[in-house]
Amino acid sequence: MATLNLTELRKYEYRAPLLVDKVFKRNKKENKFPTIDGIFEATQIKLDGKTYDKYSPVIAKLIVNKDTKRLEVVGTLEGQPGRKTFSLSKLEKSEEFGGQPVGGKRENKGNIFERELGNRFVEILNGGTAKGPYAKQAAKILKITAKTLGQAVIKSEIVAGANNPRPLILEGGEPIIKPGVPMKHGPQLSDITLTHKSKKSYLSLKFGSTLTFVNSGVAKYFFPEIEMMTGKLKNPTGVAVLKALGIDNERFCKVFKDYGKVQNGTTVPNHIENVAGKVNKAGLHRLLTTAIGANYWMVHGKEGGVVDFWFMPASRNNAMATITGPIMLMYGGVDGKGKRIDMKFSNQYFDFKLNIRNKQGGLYPSHLMVDYKSKAATGKQRL
Repeated sequence: MATLNLTELRKYEYRAPLLVDKVFKRNKKENKFPTIDGIFEATQIKLDGKTYDKYSPVIAKLIVNKDTKRLEVVGTLEGQPGRKTFSLSKLEKSEEFGGQPVGGKRENKGNIFERELGNRFVEILNGGTAKGPYAKQAAKILKITAKTLGQAVIKSEIVAGANNPRPLILEGGEPIIKPGVPMKHGPQLSDITLTHKSKKSYLSLKFGSTLTFVNSGVAKYFFPEIEMMTGKLKNPTGVAVLKALGIDNERFCKVFKDYGKVQNGTTVPNHIENVAGKVNKAGLHRLLTTAIGANYWMVHGKEGGVVDFWFMPASRNNAMATITGPIMLMYGGVDGKGKRIDMKFSNQYFDFKLNIRNKQGGLYPSHLMVDYKSKAATGKQRL
């Protein structure tokens, strides 16, 4: 099993507070850490030689401060006399800190989030008391959706396995995410569907720091390798996508065809460009309206039991898909050397990052993805 280090603790914001909570047995955490020598029960933390034997919120802040160079824990090994001081690297990276569980593979956190939230819905709807992770959040979601539709929730069903694909297609000569009507994306995106008396609430669950609107395959119909090897796409579907995004056809192909042939630091000269004046604004807008969709609730789970919740209404779909400000295109990614195209653009609701790359270890593009980070204007609330 991997071990902890300061870089790992600083990687996610929940990890430093978690370690402090464990050492001082706060928030129902136990001060036990697995090590190669057995279970270590920690009671003190040492940062660069200074000992902390009582809880303080300052400790977690000092841990994430890059000026802190050494972290040790003081305590006892089960079954052994005397107190010991262990460096952080002696503590195994347990499942709590994002590591592998003992004796098995780590389950996808998104799947865990979906299952736990779904179980809490069922417990509440069966008239019982919800216990376990996300109990408070599940109760709030049921109340909010019932109030919104004016009907109580009577049933909850996990439908993630039945998620319908949302492929990238051309419609009217413009790229869209099928189906072409944003309102129809609610059922397509639902991971948990709440049934009311005569209506439904569609919940799209996401977990982690990166959220994705689109993850569409493009190798066969849009960017076939045999065409890209010639240095220019000719098929109308691929050309339409590049036009909508303001991407130069030949420079796009060169990023992949000439990957590894770096000249003056990048594969393509002047690899970063503001293409706000080059994009097909109507085409990009249409693509985003269908990528974002409408008629569903976003349930965004984060580390530490945090859940953000907001509705994606049809009435704001156009505004959510309207880009303001620069549209930065990066041939070869940020450093200009990668086998990818990156684009960054924003509006008051989201910061978007679109990329075209190979997700399967190959050279030529396999997928087009649209990742995003939400902003306060979405109306999101912390449950």
